[in-house]
Amino acid sequence: MAYEIPKTKETSESSVKLQRWLQKYGIHVFMIGLCLILLFPIAYTLLTSLRPQGFGLSQDLIHPDGLYFGHYERLLSTPRFLRNILNSAINSLGGAIITTTITACAGYAFARLEFFGRRFLLTSILAMMLLPGITTLIPLFRIASDLGIRDTYLVMILVYGAYGIPFGIWIMKGFYETIPRVLEEAAWVDGATPIQTLLYVIVPMSLPGLIAVFLVNFVFNWNDFLSALILLSSTDMKTATVGLFDFQSQLEGNNSELLNAAAIIILIPGVLLFLVARKAFLQGMLEGAVKG
Repeated sequence: MAYEIPKTKETSESSVKLQRWLQKYGIHVFMIGLCLILLFPIAYTLLTSLRPQGFGLSQDLIHPDGLYFGHYERLLSTPRFLRNILNSAINSLGGAIITTTITACAGYAFARLEFFGRRFLLTSILAMMLLPGITTLIPLFRIASDLGIRDTYLVMILVYGAYGIPFGIWIMKGFYETIPRVLEEAAWVDGATPIQTLLYVIVPMSLPGLIAVFLVNFVFNWNDFLSALILLSSTDMKTATVGLFDFQSQLEGNNSELLNAAAIIILIPGVLLFLVARKAFLQGMLEGAVKG
């Protein structure tokens, strides 16, 4: 017969205190640890970019001579690198605007209207989200070549705009369903048309959802590499990610510090957008995801 240690009052109280501590602080400790793990590569990249060429992080965490900004000065004075950044900005903004505009209308239709094939279309849109993007690159390349729009802003804006539509429709559909129908009925009583109701009543109330869709698609478009690599071959039209890839192959010797500086510059726009609109983004994603 196994011997059991009798439970005393002290052991029960200590276990209760431990349980309370875990409930109160356990999630915070876990999230802090997760954030440190996620932020470590960014911190490593930033510190490496602030060191002279050839030093990396093999010695001290901070270089003895202080922070070195020469790599950033070199990149910001390189016309080709700046052109790549501009190309990414145009393609990403254009695609995100198209996605947000279309999903604002389509999400409202799926949330409020009953029409033939509605469930089938919703299921088809969900299935499109599951398809790997690489499966559409060859057809897109052929279509762009036949139409003569390869190496243009138009093809990238259209492709980026189409990529985000399935996800955006589901987010906006869920967000619209959180808005009471009474507000629309009141607008109809006042003589507003369905289009006016959407533009002047629903859209202003659904700004968090629209911002969430815009931000997610902008960051996806900005970080895209494979689509831009396949559809763009002209040096003047390449995006920041593709330009960084080419830039790496053209460097002589080991210059990881310069590449890390370029990566930090490319990282900044997306981070700034999320910092500025983080509250609206979280509200839009939560409400849209819960209902959707």
